[in-house]
Amino acid sequence: MSLRDLPVFGPTEVLDDEGITPEVIVRTDVALSREQLAAALGIAFSDIAADQDPEQLTVLQTRTEIEGMLTAGGIVSIDNLLARDQDTEFTAERRAVMDALRRAVDRAYPADTSERPPVHKQDPRYREGTVTLDTVDHGEVTVDEPAWCIGHDDDTVGYLADVTHNGAPVTAPIVTGRYGPSKIMTARISHAPHAVELPEPFPLLSVELDAHGDLDPADGHNLARALRLAAVRVERLVAELEAVRRAEQ
Repeated sequence: MSLRDLPVFGPTEVLDDEGITPEVIVRTDVALSREQLAAALGIAFSDIAADQDPEQLTVLQTRTEIEGMLTAGGIVSIDNLLARDQDTEFTAERRAVMDALRRAVDRAYPADTSERPPVHKQDPRYREGTVTLDTVDHGEVTVDEPAWCIGHDDDTVGYLADVTHNGAPVTAPIVTGRYGPSKIMTARISHAPHAVELPEPFPLLSVELDAHGDLDPADGHNLARALRLAAVRVERLVAELEAVRRAEQ
């Protein structure tokens, strides 16, 4: 069997190095044996998911972890070379070569200088149980509008697959002496019924968590209280989500 006859999977998601500002996305195909796939998953699983039952790994989780492991190795190697080069005094000849290499990169991966299409704000038209929206790929569409959705007046015109119904946000605030007031959680009921890459046949719980920093004991107690509040509010929202799902079945 030739390489072109092999099944192709991925990329499942775009992986990046959090320490840099990305400018392009580079995609590459790697032919692997099942033993290599299992080894990559084994390393990732032992690092971040050792407390999870491997039998419960979803297809999305498995592919994401394997692709992440393959990508991480390359990024770490590149970062190590960059760190080494920062401490190296290059000759004029070597600097000229590196400048030429940068120009080669610019030719191979040109910056997006094309004029981006203007961003248009939605002008939703609501009817009983429906809303009419504009899309860039299907024109004007009329879709079901659930009662729990807060509307689309602040949305921008995008693809049909990106049309998302969002419920009212539920937050968990925290105030610390070091960082002041902030939110450690924002959650809501959400549903993108026309999503293609990651289909959403039913509404989901959309959650954003933000908690990091160095805390003294008093702020540690503040964090614990905020987390307990977040847990209570998530439980209530999950109950609402379950009711929404039952009503739609």
